[in-house]
Amino acid sequence: MSAATRATAIVADETSLLRTYRYVRLGIAGTVVVIAAAVGFAFAEVGLLDSISAYYYSPARNAFVGALIAASFGLFALSGRGVERNLLDAAALIGPLIALVPTPIFPGGIPGVVATCAGGVPCVPVEYRAGVDNDIATYLVVGLVAVVVALVIRRRQSLEWRQIAASVVLAVVVLAVVWSTWTFARAAFLDTAHYVATSAFFLVIAAVAVWNAFPHSGDPSWAQPSRAMAIANIAIAVGLVLDIIVLTAIVVGGGIPDAAVPPIFVCEFIALGLFLAFWLLQSMQKWHDPNPSLLGGLRRG
Repeated sequence: MSAATRATAIVADETSLLRTYRYVRLGIAGTVVVIAAAVGFAFAEVGLLDSISAYYYSPARNAFVGALIAASFGLFALSGRGVERNLLDAAALIGPLIALVPTPIFPGGIPGVVATCAGGVPCVPVEYRAGVDNDIATYLVVGLVAVVVALVIRRRQSLEWRQIAASVVLAVVVLAVVWSTWTFARAAFLDTAHYVATSAFFLVIAAVAVWNAFPHSGDPSWAQPSRAMAIANIAIAVGLVLDIIVLTAIVVGGGIPDAAVPPIFVCEFIALGLFLAFWLLQSMQKWHDPNPSLLGGLRRG
């Protein structure tokens, strides 16, 4: 194969990669649109619920769960480099828990939903727990398989341990925590896992936004942000952190009585909006990723 033919093949491959990463980033943003549409259609049947998460118990459930799983897969597929890779892998690992463990609800709080809870307090209804058990068992098995595959790939490609160490260790820790709490503290797991996973997920996305706000001169392939892009990333990160602080305070405090609009719904709406904004910005900032320096070198040559 001549040098010109090889160069053309490399450019074609890179162009394919460029398109793939663009579609994945836009697809992650699109999962918010899926959730919003599903909740909007379910609103006509069950009305305004206490939170977006509560629509798990409505006809929006399949779209809600599917969108969160798709977003998590997209985050894992994007991965990235260095710190960004570790953060995105963490988000991809936590994201499915938001979908698989529903938020606790009050008995009778959702029209048409039978919710058996001891003492009349909010809970994941007994009627749904067998499904949650199946989903968590599946999550643990798939997570373990992913760790094994990562180790096999490292061995076959002769990667250095430090290149995957953080992601593998984090995966093992998260899987161990999920398994142990699910096995030995099932009630506490069902009561708190959704909120903990939601908070952790959006805080990790905030960290990704901060990381993308700064130039990284040591990485020649890094899509250096403009000043406006950097400010926008920081604003999104700050917004997510403040939103999660408020959400946590509301959940721990038992909510805000007699609120015209459910405050948890508002906090989740804001978090999803900021998540959407971040991935739209990422699509703009990294439109020419991956490896733009290679493409530039080929064009100059």
